[in-house]
This record gives sequence, structure tokens and C-alpha cells, in this order.
Amino acid sequence: MEEDFMNKRQLQKQKTREHILKIAKQEFVEKGFLNTTTNQIALQAGIAHGTLFLHFKNKDNLIVEILDKELELMSSGIQDLVGRSADLEQMLILYLNLLEEDEKLFSVLARELPFYPEELRRKIMFRDSLIRSHFHNVIESGIGAGKYRKLDPSTAVTFLFGTINYYLSLRSIFVENGSVIAKFRSKIISTFKALLICEKEK
Repeated sequence: MEEDFMNKRQLQKQKTREHILKIAKQEFVEKGFLNTTTNQIALQAGIAHGTLFLHFKNKDNLIVEILDKELELMSSGIQDLVGRSADLEQMLILYLNLLEEDEKLFSVLARELPFYPEELRRKIMFRDSLIRSHFHNVIESGIGAGKYRKLDPSTAVTFLFGTINYYLSLRSIFVENGSVIAKFRSKIISTFKALLICEKEK
């Protein structure tokens, strides 16, 4: 009986935690990370403010856990694709598709990241670097095989992610409704291919 009670308690605790994460993500998308307070999250989640802190130390922890889930999904999807076929264009298409699925969240992140506390920025950038490393490795291999131009892989990856973040951060300017990724997907892919691919490979 005691074991059943403990299991039910743990299950309820996990459900509450997941509910808080769901509501927090909605609030972050609507108001931005910087303008959302833990009070607002607790109110929308229908829980006491103190209950939120039983699950998360602070708002930064909420942000990191939400992004961990999103970036882990991206990283595992790209890693799986690399394991089957190290095709850079397919990797980029997959990455853009995954970004588009949660575009509003990543637009907030691209716009607000420079204003986050340094420790939070480091945590987010570390997680982002895991995804960038997949692209870096495939580009580096392609250069070694003579498929791509002899350029610095890190610079190429920075150019790619910088371009994507530019469109995400200015999403409200480029599109009134719909997806900025969908609007510029073809241009991003074709420009990056033109930067990398040797003339003989075109």
C-alpha cells in the first residue's frame, strides 16, 4: 500500500512538472522569456507560486529544460540522419523543418538571447553547439573528400546559423502570418550550397 501511494505521488509530481513546462512554454512564446514572470506561469498553470519552486529553482531552469527537450529532439534527429547518410542538404532540410515546428519559440530565443544572464547564455549556447557540431563534421568530411571548397568549417557553420537566426530574430518584419523559415527555406539552402560546393560538383 505504501509503495502504491509513493508511486502515485511520484506520478502526480511528474504530471505537475510537465504541466508547468507546457504552460511556461506557452507564456514564453506569447510574452518572451524576459517579460514572463514565474508568478504569471504559476497563475496560468493553476498552482501556488511556491509549488513552482518545488519543481524548478528559478525561471532560468525552466528555460533550459524546455530548450533541452527541443534541442535534444533536433540533435537526435540529425544524428540519426548522419548515421544513415551524411548528406548535408538533407541535414539542413531536416533542421529547418524542426525549427519551423517550434518557430515562435526559437524566434523569441534568437531575439532575446543577447540579453540573457551570462550563465544562461552559456548553457543555451552549449546545447546549440551540439547541433552545430553535426554540420561542422559533415562539412569537414566533405572538404577532405574534395566535395566542398577549402574553407574553414567553423566559419561556414557560423554563416549558416547566423543567417537562420537573422531571419528568426526579425520574423515579425519578414512575415505577418505564417512561417519565416518556410518563406526563406529555399534561399537559405541554395545560398549555402553555392558557398560550399565546388564547381565540378554543381
